Amino acid sequence: MNIEKQIQNIFSDDHSTIDANDFLDKLHATREGKIRKQQRFSYGISSLVVVLLVGILAITQLNNNASDLQYNQYFADTDITEEMMEEYYDELAVYLVEQSDDIWTTMEFFYDVNNQLISN
Repeated sequence: MNIEKQIQNIFSDDHSTIDANDFLDKLHATREGKIRKQQRFSYGISSLVVVLLVGILAITQLNNNASDLQYNQYFADTDITEEMMEEYYDELAVYLVEQSDDIWTTMEFFYDVNNQLISN
């Protein structure tokens, strides 16, 4: 609306009586609007915190290269004999066969691992 028209309306209207109901309705609407804005802001901030927290946790979980290198260095420094490794693989194979639901999938896994070791 044009400012000049608003000024004319102010001077032309009779403002001797104030409509209390209209005033209270506008007051409550303004108050509810402010409350909604505050809630939206707090929901936005809390959502941002959750997204950042999940992102940071995901990044730290996906970045395990350093710990893997330390693990491999630990085993490289110890004197593990080939017999110890064979015993470990045999025990692992028995465990996998006993715990698997599909024996053929487990056997295929062992076949693939054996072929990879030979080709390397």
